[in-house]
Amino acid sequence: MVCLWYMTTYKHTIELSKKERSQVQAIIRTGKHNARVLTRARILLKSYEGLSKSEIVRHLDIGESTVKRTRVHYRENGLDRALYDAPRSGQPKKLDDKAEAHLVALACSNPPEGRAHWTLELLQKQMIKDKKVKEISTVALWHRLTERSIKPWREKNVARSESYA
Repeated sequence: MVCLWYMTTYKHTIELSKKERSQVQAIIRTGKHNARVLTRARILLKSYEGLSKSEIVRHLDIGESTVKRTRVHYRENGLDRALYDAPRSGQPKKLDDKAEAHLVALACSNPPEGRAHWTLELLQKQMIKDKKVKEISTVALWHRLTERSIKPWREKNVARSESYA
């Protein structure tokens, strides 16, 4: 006798409480969430209604793994984890506090000989030359400086001492 239980389509229903159901319905109604959250909310509602994975895939035009993953997250960690991504650690900082202070001091200092002002490329080369970083992109420098409203590439935005003027 051959067992074909693995070939059948299972209806994995999700048992949402009344409060959870109204939360999920509110998410769908308001439309103030990103597409990923809305899709996950619809998956949970369709699962609650008793639809199978393949039926949900057809109704929502999504992949099977999305349905499976959403259901697993709900069962293991609850509604919030099923709807929202877990926080991510993000990329480590490019500059430590000491290197960032050096960058700010450098950007506010006089530019190199023969230059009217600092450019991001000049700051990048100087930071590497001063051994504050091994490598860094001009974009990372730009982010650090603009967070502090420092724009050395625009002469009027750089604070200079009176002896420079």
